[in-house]
Amino acid sequence: MDENISAVERQSWVDSFGATLSIACAIQCSIFPLLIGVLPLVGLEFLLNQHVETFFLVTAIVVGIGSFAQGFRAHRRMYVLLFLAGAMTLIFIGRQLVDQEFELPLVVSGSLVLATGHFVNRRLCHLCVECNSKRAAEID
Repeated sequence: MDENISAVERQSWVDSFGATLSIACAIQCSIFPLLIGVLPLVGLEFLLNQHVETFFLVTAIVVGIGSFAQGFRAHRRMYVLLFLAGAMTLIFIGRQLVDQEFELPLVVSGSLVLATGHFVNRRLCHLCVECNSKRAAEID
């Protein structure tokens, strides 16, 4: 990475990536089962595989943990970690503890809570005086 890219911009990039992953996970969970008959016709049947969903979930959670931990260290806002905890709880309950009929709404809700947390974390970085002064110092 270029040395002129500030920590705030890196954090924003990570939050944008994490939000995109979370939303992609929610889309994959909710829409792809409806396309079960069409995806094989266009060569995308691999997207229906359970491993693809697990990959999206695990990657989104790992990126979320890293991003939210960094955001908490910088801003000390507990509610950022509550987004992460709530999302992980919803996803875990949906994947492990309930019947299949309740899995989809819980996992999709968890993914959307995770994406919302990334947007909040990103907004905190843009509003933070300390982060903005670091960004200005690194640009000069």
